[in-house]
Amino acid sequence: MKNKMLQRFRAFFALSVMTLSASMLVACGGSGGGSGGSSSPPPASGTVSGTAVKGPVTGATVTAYGISGGAMGAKITSAGTDAQGNFRLSMGTYTGPVMLQMTGGSYTDEASGSGMSMLSGDVMTAVLPTMTAGATVSGIQMTPLTSMAQTMAQHRAGGMTDASINAANTAVGSYFMVNDITHTVPMNPLTANSGGAANQDQINYGMTLAAMSQQAKNQGMSSSSAIVTAMMSDASDDIMDGKMSGSTVMMGGMGMGMAMPATAGTSGMASAMSAFVASAQNHSGVVAATVQPLMDQLNGSNGQIMGGGAVVNGTVSGKVFNGNMSQATVTAYAVHNGTMGAQIASTAATSQGAFTMSLGTYTGPVMLRVTGGKYTDEATGTSMTMGSSDVMTAAMPTVSSGANVTGVMINPLTSMAQTRARTMTSGMTDANINSANTAVGNYFMVSDILHTQPMDPSVTGSGSGATEDQRNCGVTVAAMSQYANGQGMTASSAFVTSMMKDASDGTMNGMMGGNQIQMGGGMMGGGMMQSNAGTSGLAMAMTDYMGSAINHSGLTAANMNTLIQQLSLSNGQL
Repeated sequence: MKNKMLQRFRAFFALSVMTLSASMLVACGGSGGGSGGSSSPPPASGTVSGTAVKGPVTGATVTAYGISGGAMGAKITSAGTDAQGNFRLSMGTYTGPVMLQMTGGSYTDEASGSGMSMLSGDVMTAVLPTMTAGATVSGIQMTPLTSMAQTMAQHRAGGMTDASINAANTAVGSYFMVNDITHTVPMNPLTANSGGAANQDQINYGMTLAAMSQQAKNQGMSSSSAIVTAMMSDASDDIMDGKMSGSTVMMGGMGMGMAMPATAGTSGMASAMSAFVASAQNHSGVVAATVQPLMDQLNGSNGQIMGGGAVVNGTVSGKVFNGNMSQATVTAYAVHNGTMGAQIASTAATSQGAFTMSLGTYTGPVMLRVTGGKYTDEATGTSMTMGSSDVMTAAMPTVSSGANVTGVMINPLTSMAQTRARTMTSGMTDANINSANTAVGNYFMVSDILHTQPMDPSVTGSGSGATEDQRNCGVTVAAMSQYANGQGMTASSAFVTSMMKDASDGTMNGMMGGNQIQMGGGMMGGGMMQSNAGTSGLAMAMTDYMGSAINHSGLTAANMNTLIQQLSLSNGQL
């Protein structure tokens, strides 16, 4: 009897252990086999971060909204501001223009030095052109100026499109003499000697915000957040005249208070700025002479921020090439003080690598950047995907507002030139952009790398109808692919990245500022970049490619001999 009971107990215990083990296995997602163990990693989550400034606004709520059909759409996410007004929003995989709106919170008013709360009917806003999924957008400033620009964009024909967003942000910046209102950090005039470390844009920005607070104080407002709402309403029809589409703006919030003076956004603003600069509240060290050009501009203004009606819409169009490319994202950035600034626009390239983007009313140098995408590798004929850390770029000298710039190429040669311009003294100025584009062109015997469409040697007979510039450009790109293939790289885009680094210091010697370059980012084949990779090594790769079966251009190494010899004998100096 005892034996039978013991046997039953052992069987029950074994079954319990098996059941518990199975439960634990399910809870842990399996043992690594089957569908449970092969789940894909979550998609990259984009972020938008920055600072809310009416004086830093603490304890506020910042909400991000998508934009659909030019209007504010669904809520994406929200977050609070810290004691310095900083916020960070997780955007998930959202792609498109973004409207930010701030409510609540408190701040230190510049004109009175008192702590104030945002009134329930007052908000601050900012509007950003299209962001791509997974992008990290940082340094965004949400201020009374970005709020004015947002209402202007909202009331433009078509609403908050990329073009109207860029046009409004640029126009408000020009009106108050701030180059980039969405990224320039306003000087805080309540901070002792803050003017000493600030540039002119930051000084103009900070003093404009202080002047608005001074106006609110002069008008007897209990909270200067109401002046922000009034300024937003006044700016909505593109002209600062105390009216919103013909109707007088009421200051004080929610329809209460007094009529907004017609000169509040012009000479009244200049007078308030002058009064604040001379007041005991101004601890910045900035004197009237420093902001006199801005005050003069406001005094002489007729209030017109931007012409009514349709936006003057400039465009840039062209082609991306590293072999035939598709599914790439092309983004245009403003260039500010020689460095990459705010995003202007972004678009997807076609299956042939073609792209067109609106630049709005932007004026200045432009940097173009290509991320992602697939391309047909010239050396192997296989489809490859751009490495996650690989990009291609191009730098364009100043474009005029409303200009239509066509035929712009983005390829490995323009990428090398852009990195070279960026590292030159003063960065991507017009002079440096032109110098770098010319230098790289001379190195590879292409007279205009920015506008020459490379010959595609994978296309049968392509050499017969190509100019010498097109041949040299296309075969150079193919030689880079051939070199990468010879080094065992799994994606030849990694070699483009290496060539960009090599070119950055002006000498093709396998080093970047004295440090040898690791090819492939340490993630794939390639090893350390050889000192002759961009000279005789590339010439040998070009010779090999011209003699290979993958070359369908109809050209031979003899046709390319002049360029091959120039690279073979080069000392690497761009």
